[in-house]
Amino acid sequence: MPRRSLPIRLAAALIATALTLAGCSRVGVAYNTGDFLATAYAKDYLDLEQAQLERWEPLLDAELARHRAEELSYLAAYFDRLLAASRTGFDGRNMTCLTGEFRDLYRRQASVAVTLAAPLLAELTPAQIQRLDQRFRKEATEDRAEIAGRSSAREKEKRARRYVSSIEDWTGPLSAEQQAIVAEVTGRMPDTQASLVEYRTGKRDQLMALIRADAAEPQIKRFLTDWIVDFSDLPPDLEQGGQALGERIRELFVRLGATLDASQRERLDKRLRSLRDDFMKLQMQPRMAPLAC
Repeated sequence: MPRRSLPIRLAAALIATALTLAGCSRVGVAYNTGDFLATAYAKDYLDLEQAQLERWEPLLDAELARHRAEELSYLAAYFDRLLAASRTGFDGRNMTCLTGEFRDLYRRQASVAVTLAAPLLAELTPAQIQRLDQRFRKEATEDRAEIAGRSSAREKEKRARRYVSSIEDWTGPLSAEQQAIVAEVTGRMPDTQASLVEYRTGKRDQLMALIRADAAEPQIKRFLTDWIVDFSDLPPDLEQGGQALGERIRELFVRLGATLDASQRERLDKRLRSLRDDFMKLQMQPRMAPLAC
């Protein structure tokens, strides 16, 4: 997969806690050390000076406190809804709801990341701007070279293996028949990587132009929000590709869910229940936010 820029990676870090960890102690440790991890990542990616970090850390503390107070209830509610769907059986109705809610969940985390990234980008020094631009250009060159050397058949095989590995983390080992379902459905997922790299490269160029022009933090924040949160100018092929990917994800849940044996279903439900409960326990006043569907 192509590399992601700072705001997207910060958002991914926030949501990855929910999607990849299980068990209260691991979730709690990961969440409660989020300030340290975010600081370390931002420092490394932007080559920040200590004084810049010190000016930024009060905002980080405040935003993570707000996240705990306001956002964890949405994570808890999402896993509660996912658990209910797992117990009753994944179908077109509940999967349409869940994929829509996941998009909203991503946007909420992305908004946090934009809030954190904008002030850092607004005060980069000329040397830091140059290094960031060089990093962007190097990554774009590497991504284009990787895409140019890809084999479509090999990429489909790799994609299927990634999905199998990810699913087995939730369900335990998949049977040969279940792996065949994964391969068949993921094989029909759209390949938009080349277009995605070009789109992202163009947006990065626009961002660098803003930074070089000494754009103020609010202007940078609006740009990042349009790009990363609202997807306001996605090219038609990426918009259509995202819709097609959502359809394949829904299909995969429904088809694979119908084949889970008792052991796989028990493991999945235990994992979902644990995550829901963990995000309740991490709140000062535990609650589940109302979801739209």
